[in-house]
Amino acid sequence: MAYFDKERNRKERLKFVDFWAKYVRTHSDKDWSKQQKMLIDSQIQGARKQLISLKDYLVIIDGSKKHLRKIN
Repeated sequence: MAYFDKERNRKERLKFVDFWAKYVRTHSDKDWSKQQKMLIDSQIQGARKQLISLKDYLVIIDGSKKHLRKIN
């Protein structure tokens, strides 16, 4: 079973936040907003391709909650 390291995860997330903050400060609004648009649009397209029934969605969510309880 894989071990989830909360501290390592926190450090990685903070490192990414610092990276993104620096990127936003050093690039024009036009550049980074264009990239954000591409990312968001691709996520929406992917979600539309993965349409599932409400019943299946609730099964997935319930399973995720049970898994999270085990980790925490």
